[in-house]
Amino acid sequence: MKPSEQKTFLLGVGAQKGGTSWLHEQLHSRKDANFGFLKEYHFLDALTLEAFEDFRPNRPRLWKWRTWRRHRFFQKPERYFDYFTHLLNQPGISLSGDITPSYGCLSSSTLRWVVDEFEQRGIRTCAVFILRDPVERFLSQQRMKLRKAGQLEPEKECQRLQLAAQKLAEQGSQRSNHLETLSALEAVFSRDDMFIGLYEQLFSEGCYRDMCQRLRIPYQQPNWNRRVNESRSTIVLPENILASIGRSQSQIYQGIEAKYPELNISIHWPTATRWCSTRSKE
Repeated sequence: MKPSEQKTFLLGVGAQKGGTSWLHEQLHSRKDANFGFLKEYHFLDALTLEAFEDFRPNRPRLWKWRTWRRHRFFQKPERYFDYFTHLLNQPGISLSGDITPSYGCLSSSTLRWVVDEFEQRGIRTCAVFILRDPVERFLSQQRMKLRKAGQLEPEKECQRLQLAAQKLAEQGSQRSNHLETLSALEAVFSRDDMFIGLYEQLFSEGCYRDMCQRLRIPYQQPNWNRRVNESRSTIVLPENILASIGRSQSQIYQGIEAKYPELNISIHWPTATRWCSTRSKE
């Protein structure tokens, strides 16, 4: 089979608050793509990682058909791979996938299992990882939680971010360890089967076109004006909160800067560049 004819499974590994909902919406709406009944299937993480076991369905009712179908994947994991193979075997469909940001926590052995299972079915797997300024990403994540709780207002936003910054400094965050994600991806995927991009460039033709090329699908202009799950700040954050987050994320920032200099994160991540750089801590 020629590379241009091979079907592609997109394994979206995040990052959280990295434009993945927008990306799924744009790709799933294409005539040559079918991502099935969910954006985030939470199968691979819940199956292999103890921290995500809560995503496993527990005695789902038949009328909750999405949960019921996910439950069947856990009963026989091969059903997960067979399901997406079925979608890709539909006439005119060349792209399917599962975009679950917590897949950024998957081990290299799990990623290899996914690649091998789809390869046995004649399907190519392409990993997509959209990185975002780690300080801005963390702030956006916390604001989303407040927005969903109906509490995105100045006083509560400041209190929530202060507490979250303290917790991040003390415990770290498994979902935020992008260096481990990149190492796991690099151990399994070739450069041709992996797309690493920046959220700050995702909504531009050049970046989106490059991603389509890596996915081996024709470029189609997406809805640039559409934003999904956007949570705007209600305050100007105190510098001590930003500095605390910056210290917690500095190793990640510096590691990405060293590993992927072509991303030019010092230009595209101005907030992290100020608060995560070595200079800002001196």
